[in-house]
Amino acid sequence: MQIRDIKPDIINSGKTTLFGGSVDGVESEEECLKREIKEELSLAVENCTFFGKYEKRIATHGEDCDCYVYLVQNIDTRDLKVNEGRGYKLITQKDNYLNSEYSLITQSILNDYFKK
Repeated sequence: MQIRDIKPDIINSGKTTLFGGSVDGVESEEECLKREIKEELSLAVENCTFFGKYEKRIATHGEDCDCYVYLVQNIDTRDLKVNEGRGYKLITQKDNYLNSEYSLITQSILNDYFKK
């Protein structure tokens, strides 16, 4: 999970969210994931699995967009170099992620993930 920068002009300022970003041009959602993870964590993603599509709306999330969530497994955290945000955190099902420290969309995604 990414710990976002504290900046008043960004969505979910200071909150814990998923790493990610917007699709550029004609790239696929998976290509976007690989590019964004490379940019944000200096990590080359080889294999990923589509987890689900989530909708963000201005009224509840501060912006309108569809979020395509992928799972990337078997990451060696020693290889991570955070280039965006204040850092990262690892969480487990036992952690309290259903609170205001986490963005609403992140809470929904984690809830679905830990149910499986």
